[in-house]
Amino acid sequence: MKVGVIGCGNIADIYFHNAKNFFNNFEIIACADLNPDASKKYSEKYSIKNLSVEELLSNEDIQLVINLTIPNAHFEVSKSILNSGKHSYSEKPISIEFDEGKELLNLAKSKNLYVGSAPDTFLGAGIQKSKQIIEDGTIGEIVLGSISMGVAGHEIWHPNPDFYYKYGGGPILDMGPYYFSALVNLLGPVKSVYSQSRTVYSQREIGSGERKGEKIVVDIPTTLISQIEFSNGALIDSFFSFDVYKHNKSHIELFGTKGAINVPDPNMFGGEIKICDEKKSDWKTIKTDDMNLGRLNTNRTGGEKNDKANEDPTSANFRGIGVCEMIDSIKENKVNRCSGELSLHVLEIMQSILKSAKIDEKVNLESVTNIPQSFLDTENGKFLK
Repeated sequence: MKVGVIGCGNIADIYFHNAKNFFNNFEIIACADLNPDASKKYSEKYSIKNLSVEELLSNEDIQLVINLTIPNAHFEVSKSILNSGKHSYSEKPISIEFDEGKELLNLAKSKNLYVGSAPDTFLGAGIQKSKQIIEDGTIGEIVLGSISMGVAGHEIWHPNPDFYYKYGGGPILDMGPYYFSALVNLLGPVKSVYSQSRTVYSQREIGSGERKGEKIVVDIPTTLISQIEFSNGALIDSFFSFDVYKHNKSHIELFGTKGAINVPDPNMFGGEIKICDEKKSDWKTIKTDDMNLGRLNTNRTGGEKNDKANEDPTSANFRGIGVCEMIDSIKENKVNRCSGELSLHVLEIMQSILKSAKIDEKVNLESVTNIPQSFLDTENGKFLK
C-alpha cells in the first residue's frame, strides 16, 4: 500500500527508517509538514516526494496517511485524512478530547475507512509474551498490580518541549498510551479511576537546541497518582511523573493468585520478563530477543539520533508494525489490533485520570473495548523483511 506522512518532527525518522528497512507491505512515498524545511529534510534523506499537506491529501496513489503531528493537532489532521477518502493511522493519543475521538470513529465508519493509532509497542515481544504467560494461567488470576513512569522532564532533551507542558500534554497523555494500551491488552477494559495530582515546578528550562536556556511556563499537572479499577476486578495503582530525577520502580508489575509478573517497558518492543509462581521464591527471567518483534534491530529509541542505527543494535524498535497490521486487516476485512476503539478507550482512561484529579472524585468510564487478539510470531513474521 502506498502511504504518506503528515508531520515531520522528532518521531518521524523511526517510521521512515523502519518502513524502508524492516516492513514489506507498505511504502512511504511522500511526506508533508507545515514547516517545509522539515519535510524537505526527510524527502531528501529517504528519496520520497515533498508535498504540501493539501497535495498529499489529494494524491490518488496514497491510500493511507500516518499522522505524526503534535497531539493537539491529531484530531483535525486525522479528520482531514478521513474526509479525503484515506485510511488514518496517527501517533498517540488518537485525540486529546474523548468526544473528538468518537467523532473520528463515527466518520471512519460512515466512509468505510479504518482508523488506527499508536502505540503499537504492545504488539512487541515483551507484552505479547507476558500476555501468553497470563493467559496460560501460570501466575493465576491477576488481582492487583502497580505501574510507574517517572522522568525529570522532556525539556532536558527535546528542543521544542512546550506542548508537553500545555493542555493536551503532560505525563499521562504523553506516556499513558503505552502503559494503558498494554494493560488493556493484558487485563481488559477499565471500569473506574480515582486520582490526585501535583505540579512541582511552575517553569522548565530547555536543555538543548537553539532555544537552550529559555524558560517555559507549566500549565498542567506534572505528577498524577491513581487507582485504576478494571472490569475484571483487578485493582492497579498508577504513578506518572515529569518530576522524578531517578527511580528504581518496575514499569508494570502484576500480582496474581499464584504468583507475579514483571512486564517489560511498554514503550519498547522487547525486554526481559520476570515471573515468580507459587513453586518458586525467586524471580525467573524470560528473554524475548529470540522472537520476531523482540530481536535487537536498532540503537534508536525514538526519533533521529544516530545515522548508524544498524550498527551495534541495543533495542528492539519496530514502530510502524501497527501500520503493517492495519493494512493486513484492511485487506482481510477484520478489526485491526491498534484500533480506534482501543485508542478511544485508552484516551478515556487518561482523560478520566485528569478529571478525577481535578474534581477529587472517582470517575466511571463510558467506553469499553475488546482485548486485542494475540500477535504471534507465526503471524507477524510475514510483515518483516
